[in-house]
Amino acid sequence: MAKVGAEPPDEVLVVAAILGDLDAFDELALRYRAAVVRTAQAIVGREDAEDVAQDALLLAFKALPSIEEPTKFGAWLSAITRHRAFRFSKRERSHQTGRIDLDEFLLEQVHALGHPLVAMPEGDDELKLALESVPADYALVLRLRFFDEMPLKRIAAFLGAPLSTVKWRIYRGKELLREQIEHLRQRGEAWKQTEKLQN
Repeated sequence: MAKVGAEPPDEVLVVAAILGDLDAFDELALRYRAAVVRTAQAIVGREDAEDVAQDALLLAFKALPSIEEPTKFGAWLSAITRHRAFRFSKRERSHQTGRIDLDEFLLEQVHALGHPLVAMPEGDDELKLALESVPADYALVLRLRFFDEMPLKRIAAFLGAPLSTVKWRIYRGKELLREQIEHLRQRGEAWKQTEKLQN
């Protein structure tokens, strides 16, 4: 694909993928994989997030010819992800065995579907704990922007929200995150003082 500064818009890649260009869908999957995983994780938890994300990307690949507005690919993929996450259950996992052959073939052809998850940075337990206390709408945007380094416009496209809303959520989310970190630090200091008094 082209260099970062000259990336083709989503709709160009969508049309190319519909016409059979697997590399075009691979690029779309790479662009949105982190957002798909984070969205699935918020609904089904860490353990099943990768399965749901992969299922959502495969479903999107299969359903791509049915997309009505290629310019809204990100929001369309977000809706598919949420739908798949809500439907995810033990019973559905057992029904997926019949689709394994086709899914394995698609995984071999579309490389981005098989890429590992974007993991949260290791070692900053305070930040992880604080992020869990921030409302989900703000936490998702913060994770996508700062951990997954997703461009603001792509986050807006995935959420189906105006760019100004995404910018506001980042601004407000950082404020909320600072407050949570300060609260955790104060609570930690109070705990340490109590430990010292007891010993």
